Amino acid sequence: MPRRPARSAPLCAAALSAALLLASVCGAPAAAAEPPDDEPYAAVDAYVQRRMEETGTPGSSYAVVGPDGPLHRAAWGTDGDGAPVTPETPFLWGSVAKPVTATAVLALVEDGELGLDDPVTDHLPGFGFGGVHAPDTTVRHLLAQTSGLPPSATPVVADCRGDCPRPADRLGALDRIDPLAPPGEEYAYSSANYLVLAAVVESVTGTSFADHVRGAVLEPAGADGAVTDPASARDRGLPPGHLPLWGVTAPVATGMDPHGAAYGYLGGDLDDLAALASLYLREGGDVLSADSFGLMTSEQTTNDGEGIGYGLGWRVGGLDAPLDGAVWHSGGAPGYSALLLLLPEQDLALVMHQNNHGLLHDAASTDVLFGASAMLAGAPEPGSAPSRTVYLLAVAATTGLAVWMLAAAVRAAAAVRRARAGAPAPSPAATVLRVVLGLLPVAAGAVFLSRAGVDGALAWLPDVALSLAVAAAAGAASAVLWTWGAVRARNAAPAQDSSRDRTVQGSPAS
Repeated sequence: MPRRPARSAPLCAAALSAALLLASVCGAPAAAAEPPDDEPYAAVDAYVQRRMEETGTPGSSYAVVGPDGPLHRAAWGTDGDGAPVTPETPFLWGSVAKPVTATAVLALVEDGELGLDDPVTDHLPGFGFGGVHAPDTTVRHLLAQTSGLPPSATPVVADCRGDCPRPADRLGALDRIDPLAPPGEEYAYSSANYLVLAAVVESVTGTSFADHVRGAVLEPAGADGAVTDPASARDRGLPPGHLPLWGVTAPVATGMDPHGAAYGYLGGDLDDLAALASLYLREGGDVLSADSFGLMTSEQTTNDGEGIGYGLGWRVGGLDAPLDGAVWHSGGAPGYSALLLLLPEQDLALVMHQNNHGLLHDAASTDVLFGASAMLAGAPEPGSAPSRTVYLLAVAATTGLAVWMLAAAVRAAAAVRRARAGAPAPSPAATVLRVVLGLLPVAAGAVFLSRAGVDGALAWLPDVALSLAVAAAAGAASAVLWTWGAVRARNAAPAQDSSRDRTVQGSPAS
């Protein structure tokens, strides 16, 4: 079943604590109280609980939604603070933020404050991505992901932690990125598009994107408890999400981009997400006109008329039957994943979020989102499911590399000591080989960080990032030590020869 593109493109916990957490949450989760009409959804409930156990997901909740609100709600497991998950437990929604952002933008369009075909530079004069093509990039291109921004642009401007610049102040970093194509020529999913949209909205409204989306979309929809920034996260008591650390699920995903609500750091509880689904089943309700909602959920095209499978903030189709007519968006934030899926023909929606997500096991952890949706649409319970093999192999490889490089550094330090004691120098070829092997992890780490960024690497792949960092540091140390030992041994050899010569010359004649 097709999935959303992986993000591009993230912290450490004690292994004992993580193991104890896994033991406490991976048993059969206890269900929260459910409404009396849940029997038609019993099979979906059982499937979700089975997948939670198989993937080690500590907590999850989902709802089946109609135009007037939830028809069924269920919640299981524990949150990152160890409390039971209920429909009132807040989660982060990741890229489910994008249709909400598109709604906020189209509300401005309906109010006449913004035009879909306005050049971005009309509102952000400093926007320079694409060079000569920058003036041709429009608001519509950003919404439809056809601006030419590549996926690699996301870690350059996203996943910031701590004291972060506002969206408009991050845009200069995009000037260094080569566009995939001129605006409108090619589709490429990149959260950077929606960070730029946040800057546009802030320029037009004169207020923060978080405040605008809350007033224009979330509160009118009934999502009063939504999380849009660190202040609202504290007010709602947002618990940590869970990331895999060396194969063990641990509640270490904390923090959020304070200005990232437009592209992925938006959240709330189950009723907040259900309220948005209900709004969209009513074709925009009191927030948007039916025409604007229809435009959002219609597949957009490139300049040559080719369909891209994406609307304005929504994915359109792209899933196997019986979900081929769905309008949807999935999302992942470090430690969380979510889905908002509309079935227009059935006048139903499914919303789900869970508190376990990492980049390399995205398919395994999010498979349940689509499996439950397919069952709601009439499909039987899915059989086989994606595994975490890729993630486990990556962790094993980087951890093994780190151990190898640490051992190499110890051996290199021992070689320096032997050189001081007069051991013969290694051959130049052996020294070069050892230095090259030591520098390989350094090169691999540099490539990894150039793609993921430091913040992104620690937020999304902390175990891989930390293992690779240790490997790179140990590899660099071993390269320096091997070089130093070889030079020292070679410098010591002439002195030893000279000493032997003086000893021979000073010996008494026989």
